[in-house]
Amino acid sequence: MRLIAMVMLIAAMFCPAYVAAAEPETITVHLADFSFNPAQLRLRAGVPVRLHLVNDSTGGHDFSAPALFAASAFPVGTPPAGGKVELGARQSVDIVLEPRVPGTYRVECTHFLHSLFGMTGSVVVEAGAAPPK
Repeated sequence: MRLIAMVMLIAAMFCPAYVAAAEPETITVHLADFSFNPAQLRLRAGVPVRLHLVNDSTGGHDFSAPALFAASAFPVGTPPAGGKVELGARQSVDIVLEPRVPGTYRVECTHFLHSLFGMTGSVVVEAGAAPPK
């Protein structure tokens, strides 16, 4: 058992890719009355990311991105039901996803009139990094 732990520790010290794979980058998105901040996210295809969604307002909001979620893998958990994540007042939610298909995906709050008043955004998924030579 100690030998396994020692091998994992050495691998983590000498293999940055192993460490990066263990914990995806966290991007915080604030939801407030009629806005997402930031309103545009840039992700890379094939690179896992943790979206930390924070509802800063006293009312409910959602992060609806059905096309993005359909074009992504979920290494931890399952895709959001209906392509959206609901957040109650002052609530935060983490979702880990790995975008698979490059493109630009719409994000909106589907609560009544919220997107009409500007609660929209986009996620740009760029092609993954070229493999090292």
